[in-house]
Amino acid sequence: MTATTRAADAAGGGAGDDIRYGSLRYGGSAWHRVDLYLPAGAPARNRIVLLHGGFWRHDRVARDLRPLATALVGRGRAVAAVEYRPLWDGGAWPGAVQDALAADVALRALDPAWADALLVGHSAGAQLALGMAAGHAERRRLLLLAPVADLVAASELGVGAGAVEQYLADHLAAGGTAGQATPAPDPRDLAGLDVVSAAEDQAVPAELTHRQLDRWRSAGLPLRHTEVPGARHMHLVNPQRPGCAVVLDLMSALGTAKGDS
Repeated sequence: MTATTRAADAAGGGAGDDIRYGSLRYGGSAWHRVDLYLPAGAPARNRIVLLHGGFWRHDRVARDLRPLATALVGRGRAVAAVEYRPLWDGGAWPGAVQDALAADVALRALDPAWADALLVGHSAGAQLALGMAAGHAERRRLLLLAPVADLVAASELGVGAGAVEQYLADHLAAGGTAGQATPAPDPRDLAGLDVVSAAEDQAVPAELTHRQLDRWRSAGLPLRHTEVPGARHMHLVNPQRPGCAVVLDLMSALGTAKGDS
């Protein structure tokens, strides 16, 4: 890891707060990078891993989450924003999920405390966050923001204008199904699953949200759902928008679920 220290300069960072910025490499691609945002003074009050969306095409990238990460450090959290390969450069399924898992291993090697981090996935990043937890029986805590995780439902509803089919192209051509690429955690995998949806979301239709919630309830997952009135898709990760206040408060509360570190 390489790191530097300087004053916070993004919205929500808190006047006078110092942040150490780091970069952790976890593979051979230029995309294999984790951006670290760490409190420079006091010890971190637990850790949060962020996974960006962008429909696996990188319409968004990890550094777009810098304002959110900085706001969280202002609340005393250590934050890791995971970059992963886009579908057009090795990230087509299962590549991006494999990247997320490799980043998790690298973070734990850097500091074992990252094993208890809250996993936060926005949009398509929710599919990666669930993929990190499913099948490991580690009781991870997840927060999914405007999730696109049920790829069967997302494909049927045309979410992302063909993004699911592009992400799964090679898999589907080989006879695979969207269901096989949809993470299916069970109650042993999760200590908690919080889902936040945006009432005015222009990218994720309400029907997808409801179908995913029904799926997770049926699986017996420890689910809680919050809808943010007036919020659009990107508002949930933009501290300049009122709707993000709900997300920040929820992340702060969930980030202390296992106590301060």
